[in-house]
Amino acid sequence: MPSIDTVDSVVISAPAQAVFDVILDYPHMHEWYPRYRVEVLSGGPVGEGTRLSHELSPAGSPVKSRFTRTIRSLESPLFIEESYDDGDLVGVGRWEFEQIAGEKTRVSFFCQVRSNTLLMHIGFFLGGERGHNGVYQELLAALKAHTENL
Repeated sequence: MPSIDTVDSVVISAPAQAVFDVILDYPHMHEWYPRYRVEVLSGGPVGEGTRLSHELSPAGSPVKSRFTRTIRSLESPLFIEESYDDGDLVGVGRWEFEQIAGEKTRVSFFCQVRSNTLLMHIGFFLGGERGHNGVYQELLAALKAHTENL
C-alpha cells in the first residue's frame, strides 16, 4: 500500500501553550480551517484516549478524506501524539510545539501514514506526499493567522 512519511512546519508569533491549546481544541478547528471537520467520538473532553472522527475536503478535490484518530499521548505544551486507526489512512501523526526566540513557536506535524482504501491508494499514487504537504501548509497558514489574532 502507498505510504508517506513527511513533516510540515511553520513559525507562529504566539506562545507554545496558545498554539497547543488551539490544536487540541479539535471540535472547533473548522472555525479557522473550514475544510477540516472533527467530531469527538469518545473520551471527551479532548485528551489522552480521545477518539476523533476527521473529515477533510482538500481544495480543488471532489473527494473527501475520512479517518479516525486516537490521541495516544500528550504533554502540554510540547506534543500531541496520535494514531490513525481507521478509514482512508492508518499510521501515526505527531504535533510538536517548540518555543523559540521570544513569543514565537515552531509548530510541526510529523505524519507517517499509508493509504487504507482504493480511492486513497489512487490519490497517493497521483499526489502522495506533495498533496499532503499542500493540505498541511494551507492548514498551518490558517493556524498561524488564527493564533496570531487571538
